[in-house]
Amino acid sequence: MKKELTIEELQLQNAELINRLEEAEQLIEAIKAGEVDAFALNRNNQPEIFTLQSGDYGYRMLVENINEGAVTLAEDGLIVYTNNYFHELLGISYEDVIGNTVFNFIHPDSKETFNELFKKGLEEKSKGEINLVAGDKIICAYVSLTSLFPTLQTVGMIVTDLTEKKNQEEALRLSEEKFNKLFSSAPLGLGLSEISTGRLVDVNQTLLDMIGYTRDEYIGKTSLELDIMTKSGRDKVVEQVSKNGFVRNLEINLRTKSGKIIPVLNSIETITINDKKYFLGAMVDITQRKDTEKEIEQKNTDLEKMNIELQSFAYISSHDMQEPLRKIQIFATRIIEKEVDNLSENAKEQFQKMQNAAKRMQTLIEDLLAYSRAKTSERHFEKTDLNKIIEVVKDDLKEELKEKQATIEVAKLCNAEVIPFQFRQMMHNLIGNSLKFSLPDQPPHIKIESQIVKGIKLNNEKLSPEVKYCHISITDNGIGFEPEFKEKIFEVFQRLHRKDQYKGTGIGLAIVKKIVENHNGEITAESEVGKGARFNIFLPAT
Repeated sequence: MKKELTIEELQLQNAELINRLEEAEQLIEAIKAGEVDAFALNRNNQPEIFTLQSGDYGYRMLVENINEGAVTLAEDGLIVYTNNYFHELLGISYEDVIGNTVFNFIHPDSKETFNELFKKGLEEKSKGEINLVAGDKIICAYVSLTSLFPTLQTVGMIVTDLTEKKNQEEALRLSEEKFNKLFSSAPLGLGLSEISTGRLVDVNQTLLDMIGYTRDEYIGKTSLELDIMTKSGRDKVVEQVSKNGFVRNLEINLRTKSGKIIPVLNSIETITINDKKYFLGAMVDITQRKDTEKEIEQKNTDLEKMNIELQSFAYISSHDMQEPLRKIQIFATRIIEKEVDNLSENAKEQFQKMQNAAKRMQTLIEDLLAYSRAKTSERHFEKTDLNKIIEVVKDDLKEELKEKQATIEVAKLCNAEVIPFQFRQMMHNLIGNSLKFSLPDQPPHIKIESQIVKGIKLNNEKLSPEVKYCHISITDNGIGFEPEFKEKIFEVFQRLHRKDQYKGTGIGLAIVKKIVENHNGEITAESEVGKGARFNIFLPAT
């Protein structure tokens, strides 16, 4: 049974209630006047009011705008204050943070760590690294906790987002890992040395194998102490580094541990690791390349000697071979002229065959000489009007053109640097080829055109994609040939017809191909039987 209060006790309680009411009225008036910031929270089904004196308003504005999360926690972890940064970091609204417990935003893996930090923060400063939960994201953060008002048991917490820092650290770790893997597995020799001391601090196995040292023998020494570089090589490197600050593909000689000298290509770059500058040196062993160059040089020398001997042999042979042929022709002619009345028709026919055979042999020798000269003659290029050369060729062939009733249609040709007499011979052979292989019942019509084309559009591995070419086409209406022979026709002694059908030695187009190659160009052919032929010549344009 509840004890009844005395009048004195009731008067005392009334006085206390009046005082508390007066204090509440004063607080309400202060809030209305702006002297106090306040907010109310419902805790344990009881409303509680938290206030901040207006004298601390400037501090509050500073906290609101710092680039870190600022949170005030009650002794049970209830969030009673947060700045904008913290709730934006979590990706939720201010209202969803205030009145919530901070433990709802701690990742399970970090709850034990945070509990210890929070308990310690009620008494003294504590700090550490934890993971926060922000929806489906995990945020790595650094938190610093400290007691604000020991009598009220509140904790202030500053939250620093470490996401960017962690990303940078991970990127740096991956970069270092890639560098280390590349450094150790590179097929070229790599060495790292301090710029300040010249001491060698790292080396890959490729370089160790190249110079014959072990890692222990190499690390900590200088290249001067190991005597790796020859004096001339060292002088070249010092000159390049002093002048440019780096070295690019400098050919020097290295000295191995056994004393063997090997040629290398040396490159040096300056790199910074942990704020310290180093020289990164790269070495490529070019011993095999140098041996190959010497071999090629020797072969070129031998080839030049052979060419000289070949020219001499060709000249002597042609002279020695043509002289008997001329005598055969002369004697046969004399016999026919002087003994014409004493010779039978059969004898006359045999002498005529002998003259024709000697003439064919002489033509063959001349063509072989032309073929050899097309490759071995000196190449003097001149910027030439190609149309003028065509006119000279037409004049050379005027009798054949007249006999065949042939027409040549020539467009304005592009400019090119050519070897004039070779270009003339090339066009002479091509036009002569069209006249020779014309249809028996149709006058030859030859069309010569040109245009500038880019190498990249030609899709020809023998032509450079970076170069512009003068494309000259020679088209006729002759007998043509099977497409399968479009490459064979340029071979020496390649004939597609019997000698009794079409005269020739089978060397003319081979000479044409050699001349085109002398001009760093390319020639192709296209045709069908009975539909004429088209020759495409590509020469570097000017």
